[in-house]
Amino acid sequence: MPSLDDLPENPGPDRPVAAGAAAVTPPRARLDGVRLAVKDLVAVAGRPLRAGSRARSGAPPEPRDAAVVATLRAAGAAVGDSVALHELAFGTTGVNDQVGFPPNPHDPTRIPGGSSSGSAVAVATGAADLALGTDTGGSVRIPAALCGVVGFKPTRGAYPTDGVLTLSATLDHVGLLGPTVEAVARGHRALTGDDVPGPAAPGRLGVEAAALAVADPPVAAAVGRVLDTLRAAGWEVVEVEWPARDRVQEVTTTIMFAEAAAHHRALLDGHAGELGADVRSRLEAGADVTHDAYRSALAEAAALTAEVGAVLDDVDAVVGPTVPVLAPTIDEARATPTLPAVLVSNTRIGNVVGLPAISVPVPPSPADPAGPGAPALPVGFQVMAAADVDALAVAAAVEHLARSLP
Repeated sequence: MPSLDDLPENPGPDRPVAAGAAAVTPPRARLDGVRLAVKDLVAVAGRPLRAGSRARSGAPPEPRDAAVVATLRAAGAAVGDSVALHELAFGTTGVNDQVGFPPNPHDPTRIPGGSSSGSAVAVATGAADLALGTDTGGSVRIPAALCGVVGFKPTRGAYPTDGVLTLSATLDHVGLLGPTVEAVARGHRALTGDDVPGPAAPGRLGVEAAALAVADPPVAAAVGRVLDTLRAAGWEVVEVEWPARDRVQEVTTTIMFAEAAAHHRALLDGHAGELGADVRSRLEAGADVTHDAYRSALAEAAALTAEVGAVLDDVDAVVGPTVPVLAPTIDEARATPTLPAVLVSNTRIGNVVGLPAISVPVPPSPADPAGPGAPALPVGFQVMAAADVDALAVAAAVEHLARSLP
């Protein structure tokens, strides 16, 4: 297994980010009155950082806010509760039998998605106006899609990770969840100073045909309706060649598991019995990753980054379903060990290449097969672009057009 000395620094963008509480917030970036929920993986001064794990039940209060919390607090946000997550942020269902978890607000028998489960549920239920999450393989966008809110993973390093418990330094991103693209864009502006434009004018979008072909019918139908609406509004939609899912899955699993095992070695060595079975097995698998396999995966990640960059040179964004299935039931999640791989099948590419991706809720198809009286389950529409403001602008256009659908 790679040692901590072998792990790369978490790379960031060429431009600086806001400098926490010392930053002077321009008026347009103020968040006065915005209620902020914080994933319990992100430090808030005076609170223990337990990361949803019994193995961290004795964690002391944090001495200071994480940089992202300090910056948003300085911008006027009211920092509310620290909210639930999949244990150690190492899972995508949101099911955490160690310390409990919130159900999906649209159907309490279904999963909220993870790992930023509490962040998505807080926004979906109106308990928060904005929430901080983290995203290592889709952990902001998956719960956003399953709970029907907006989830944004920016460019790697766009938001500082100081004070955020590490899972995988190569793949970790801090992200935002909100009820609308505009709400998320306001948070992004406060954190970066970016002047986010409104909805993008019609341009050229890429779609991976396989992403629609493997999606469950209600998801494919809902995304297809939005694509038809985009075409009718003047957008050109073309098929693109996207890296194969199996390849992305192998590369990201190797990197993520190896780095997670290295970062959480003390928990695995001294508190394994206090870890959930799913998280413990992933850490144990990561401990078995060889140095050569890890370095090979990093090299393959660089190749994937070049391939995705070439695709985005030809289109404004690549779009499609965030998650290929509707929210599974909690019982299904517990009984289906292959479900995590399904949930991340469209999201992990964004982490390995470090480019921005955002999930926007879109209306379910009228052909949704749910029975009479059953709640309509959310569908997420993912936008991935070469720059943060481009992803937000295209997402705003998608959101605007989706609102016109019945």
